[in-house]
Amino acid sequence: MAQPLAQHLSKIPLAMVDKDQFINHVNEEHQDELAMFVNAFTDISVSEYDVTSVKEIYADGLLLEVATIYYSKIADDAHRDQNLVSDHIAQKSEALISQYFIHFIAPISDSTTLQEQYITLLQMSARKLGKRTVTLQEQRFTVIDGYYASPNLYRLVVTAPEHTPLNHAGYAYLFELNPTVLSASTEPSENHAKPLQRYYTLRKAWQDSDSASVQAWIDVYVHGDTPGGNWARSLSPDMQIKSMREYPENTEHLTDGQCLLICDETSLPTVAHLLENWQNPLPPLVIAITNDPEDINYLQELRLSDPLRHDAHFLQNNLLHIVNTPTANLAEQISALLNTSLTILPLKIGKVWGALEATEVKSLRKQLKTTLDLSRQDMVLKVYWRAQ
Repeated sequence: MAQPLAQHLSKIPLAMVDKDQFINHVNEEHQDELAMFVNAFTDISVSEYDVTSVKEIYADGLLLEVATIYYSKIADDAHRDQNLVSDHIAQKSEALISQYFIHFIAPISDSTTLQEQYITLLQMSARKLGKRTVTLQEQRFTVIDGYYASPNLYRLVVTAPEHTPLNHAGYAYLFELNPTVLSASTEPSENHAKPLQRYYTLRKAWQDSDSASVQAWIDVYVHGDTPGGNWARSLSPDMQIKSMREYPENTEHLTDGQCLLICDETSLPTVAHLLENWQNPLPPLVIAITNDPEDINYLQELRLSDPLRHDAHFLQNNLLHIVNTPTANLAEQISALLNTSLTILPLKIGKVWGALEATEVKSLRKQLKTTLDLSRQDMVLKVYWRAQ
């Protein structure tokens, strides 16, 4: 799969309209996956602090670049900023750059074939490393009921496929929103237009004793006239919905250490699942952002896990709420609220999981990296949606 660097020098980079957009997106949001490619297809082991990125795309593969950061202490302590929380930040850093060429299984020519080959590499590397990743598989769900779980979160109760994960926080399915909303008694109609698709996470899944089937909640954020909200509210009992892809969320790092969870309405279902099943001995600090103040009840009315339920002050002290406004700088608000909380609570954050809008994630990641100085594996910030 990997090729010596010298052999790609004569290659011509692929000319593709969306190439720069793809490279920027993968480099910002999917460094873990790129590190998996290097770990799986070369003899090199990428460390948690190395930065892996796509340097160029060719018809037959990806040129990846790994920056290994080395630190050396600043000799003059007078140059240290006494307000910095990490010795790493008070040190001079140097980077050693290495490049690796990763072959596609089949040549690509456009954005569609690029995504197909990228997913193929992802699946191959995950299998080789013993990890779970995206699965391309058509699944059918049948609607049982629908109702509001909070003022702006609409809950679909569905019968789910037999092998649906029952206890995986944030497990997501890519649903088709338009022509494949079918009655249980009809066949899908022919439609050659590309269907509108959205990822939604399972809020909860369980084995129903009465029907012997798997049932699940899918909570959809409803905010104005949007395709996802309109789709969810249009569904009625016995209608079928189809997913084309499924993706396991990365929350394994939260099993120990002091954790920080950050969510908005789109990621409230993932955090709710985490809090209901929390077994880490240390209760997490949670920052929840909602546009409607009443949506915070979605978390406040949970049946918490036993360890959290035994902490009488968890909801009062550890659940921090930000009411979003159109002019708010969320990244700055989150950082300020976190800093204020850490001066009150004797906590040292060692793990982070969060999911927000793309631009907020980009800004917040930089701020938290500076403040907390965590490794790539310990600070997971995901893009759950993009502003139009």
